[in-house]
Amino acid sequence: MSKIKGLFGYVPKNSLPGADVDWAANKRVGLLGGLSWESTARYYTLFNEMSVRENGPWSQPAVIIDSLDFSQIVRFRRAGDWVALGRVLADSARRLESGGATVLGIGANTMHRNYDDVAGAVSIPVLDVRDAMVNEVKARGASAVTLLGTKYLVENTFYSSYLERAGVFVVKPDGAQIDELQAMIDKELVRGVVTEQTRERFVEIVSDCQSRGGQIVGLCCTEFGLLMDEVHSPWPYVDSVAVHVKALLDYPEGA
Repeated sequence: MSKIKGLFGYVPKNSLPGADVDWAANKRVGLLGGLSWESTARYYTLFNEMSVRENGPWSQPAVIIDSLDFSQIVRFRRAGDWVALGRVLADSARRLESGGATVLGIGANTMHRNYDDVAGAVSIPVLDVRDAMVNEVKARGASAVTLLGTKYLVENTFYSSYLERAGVFVVKPDGAQIDELQAMIDKELVRGVVTEQTRERFVEIVSDCQSRGGQIVGLCCTEFGLLMDEVHSPWPYVDSVAVHVKALLDYPEGA
């Protein structure tokens, strides 16, 4: 009896629903998750919402999530120990690959600082959210983006320089605004809390950045999507989670 390997060991292939499916050829998206749980919840929701829109009711993509302990991530990040973070993320990537994932995504913008650690740990493709952002900004006809993210993302250059090398000019919040945005993330958004006061201050910060040359707003913290309403937003924006999910779903099987 033939068997396939899953996250929980080997099971008989013909005991599974749809046993006539060529399991080896099917794409399985692996997500490095738990970065935070709100972020991962948005990824999972969009994976399924986009799949239903594209493929009809009941269509759900094959997604494997390795949910990490966010307290460990926060501890290493605050200590500036990006080497340790790279090891944690690389281990997660290897678990996903061994569990059957055929393409990977890192479920947080900031953790793309360790993109090379993840990509170097596995033999399967790792789709970079920064590429998805560049492609969408350009597709919208913009050449300058207001970069909104965590303190670790905005103050460092691993994200902004990547975008600028690809031809997208970056406008950043100032120092005080960066601290305010980080407080919003830590005190509210990663806990699933959104207050009207926070939403109003967020809009003020974005307005200032837009006045300094931003043509389109880049929501490069996965939780910032909780603060924006696509229908009523005063500016065009790109939600990093949405474009990353679309890139992962569109990635061809066997590529």
